[in-house]
Amino acid sequence: MRRTELQGAGTARSHRLTAAFPAFPVRPFKSDWDGGEPTGMLHGCPAGGCRCRGRPSGTIPNRVHDACGSDNCLRKGNGRTMADSGSEAMQRAAQEWFRKGTEALQKGNFKYAVECFGTSAKMQPGNVLYRQTRHGSIERMYNNNGTGAKMASVRMMGIRGRIRKLQLQKNWDGVDQAAEDGVLLNPWDPQMFAAIGEAASQRGHWEVAEYAWSKAVKYDLNNIAYNRAFGKVLAHQNKFDAARSCFRRIYEADPTDSEARAMMNQLDAESVMHRGRYDQAESTRDVAAVQQETQVNAYEEDRRARRGKQATADAPGESQEADLRHAIRKDPDNLNHYLRLADYYRTERRLSESLEMYDQALEKAPKNTDVLELREDVELEILKEKLAEKEELLRRHPDKQRLKDQVAELKKKLIAREIEILEPRISRHPQDMKMKYDLADRYRRTRQYAKAIPLYQQSSADTRLKEEALVWLGECFVRDRKPDLGRRQFERALETLNGTDRPEPFKRAHYWLGVIYEKAGRVSEAADHYTEILSIDYGYRDTQKRLEQLQGRDDQISLDDDVMGEDEYTSESAGG
Repeated sequence: MRRTELQGAGTARSHRLTAAFPAFPVRPFKSDWDGGEPTGMLHGCPAGGCRCRGRPSGTIPNRVHDACGSDNCLRKGNGRTMADSGSEAMQRAAQEWFRKGTEALQKGNFKYAVECFGTSAKMQPGNVLYRQTRHGSIERMYNNNGTGAKMASVRMMGIRGRIRKLQLQKNWDGVDQAAEDGVLLNPWDPQMFAAIGEAASQRGHWEVAEYAWSKAVKYDLNNIAYNRAFGKVLAHQNKFDAARSCFRRIYEADPTDSEARAMMNQLDAESVMHRGRYDQAESTRDVAAVQQETQVNAYEEDRRARRGKQATADAPGESQEADLRHAIRKDPDNLNHYLRLADYYRTERRLSESLEMYDQALEKAPKNTDVLELREDVELEILKEKLAEKEELLRRHPDKQRLKDQVAELKKKLIAREIEILEPRISRHPQDMKMKYDLADRYRRTRQYAKAIPLYQQSSADTRLKEEALVWLGECFVRDRKPDLGRRQFERALETLNGTDRPEPFKRAHYWLGVIYEKAGRVSEAADHYTEILSIDYGYRDTQKRLEQLQGRDDQISLDDDVMGEDEYTSESAGG
C-alpha cells in the first residue's frame, strides 16, 4: 500500500491507492451517483506526462490523451468514461469495491456498503448483481420499513422532475443516475425502478432491465405501463411464458387493449417457432445437423450479400413468416396459423397483408367475432396511417387546398368507420365501460350529443374514466341546451379533479362553469372559475378576455361551437 496526496478543484483529499487499482480511491465522495464517475474523484494515473494526472474527473477533456502512455490510465482513449470502459482494470476495480462493500455489510456499516456497491454498479452498469446488492443494502439500512427515508415522498419530488426532464432529452445515463438517487431515498418506489428499467433497456443492459422492471411490477402489480414494458423486455430475451403473463394481466385489467391481445398471440407464435427449431429432429445427430446447417447458411448469406446476391430460401427457424406459411400449407384448417401470420404482418406494419390473412381466417370461421374484431382493428390502423401520411404532407405544404380537403375527408371516413365498428361491439361487450366511453367520444365529435350522453353516464361508473366522462357529459348537456344538467356534472367532476394531475379536464370543467355562471349573471362565481384556470394556464382559450370583460358583458352569451372551441378530431383506435 502507498498513500498519494492529490489536489484538485480547490479541494485536497487523501486517496489510498494500490498497485492493482491506481486510479480509484478507497472511498468515494458523498455524492457518488452524479456522473460517469464518482463526483470529485481525482484521476490517479501514474504516468507523469498525462494531462489528466491529479485533475478532478469532471474537468478531464473528452479527447485522446496522447501524452499518456500508461496502460493503467482509465482515461486513455477517445473520450471514454469510467462507465464506458470495459478494461480488465475496470472490472478488477469494481470487484474490489464490491469486496469492500461486502465487508462493510457484514459489519453492519450499511451506509458505507451502499456507497461501495454503488461505485461497483457505476463502473459496471450492466452488472445486475451489483445493483441487486446495493438495493438490498439500502433496504436493510432502513430496517425494511417499506417506506424508506423520512419525508421521502417530499424529497423525491425534485428527483421525479429531473427524471422526466432527462427522459425527454433521452439522456439515459442521467435517468439511471437520478433513479438510483431516488432508490437511495426509497428502495420500494416502483417509479424509480421503472426509470432504471427504461434506461437499461435503452442502453442494452437487458439483465438489469429485467431486474428493474420486475421490481417495478412487484411494487405496482396492476400498473399497465409497467407490465407492458416488463413483458417486452422478457420477450426480447425469449422468456415467452413470463412475458405472456405480463400481457395477460394487462388484458384482464383492460379487455379492450388490442396490443396486449396481439402480443399474447405473437408470443404464442414465437414460442412455438423458438421451440420448433428442433421439433423435427429425431435424434441428437439431427439436432447437430440443424445447428451446422444454420452456421453454413449464415456464412453463405453473408458471402452472397457481399457479392450483391440474396439467399433464395430460409431454413426452418430462420424466417417466422416462412415457417408460418409452411404451417398453413401443412394444416390449412388450423385457424391459429392464419392468426399468427396475420399478427406477424401487423407487428411488421405490413397491414394490407395482415388484413388479407384475417380475411382468410374469417373464411375458416365466419362467426368468430374475436377474429372479426382483430380484422377491424387492422382496417382502422390502415385508415389512420393514410390520414397520418396526408397530415404530414399538409404540414409540409400548408397552402395546398386539395390536401386540406383530403385530410378532412379521411377524418370523416375514419370516425364514421369507428362508429360502425364500435356500435355492435358494445352489444357484444356490455360491461366494457372503456368501449362505451370511446363510442360516446365519437358521437360527441360528430355532434350526436343525445347518443353520447347515456354512454358517458354509463362509463362514468368506471373509476378510471369517471372524471373525464363527467366533464364530457357536462359539455354534451350544455351543447344540447341543458346547462343546469351540465353544471351538475362539472361540479361532480371537480370534487376529485385537480390541476396538477389532470390539468385538461380540470380547466375544461372550470371554463364551462364560468360560461354557465356568466350567462346566468352570477359574475362573482364566473370570475372564481376563470381565476382557477388562469392560475395554472394563463393562455387557456379566451379565459383572460372573458374575465376582463365580465363587468361590461353582453347578457346574451353565445354557446355556439365557434365560441366554445370545438375540438379538432384526433383519431383513436376503436375499443382502445
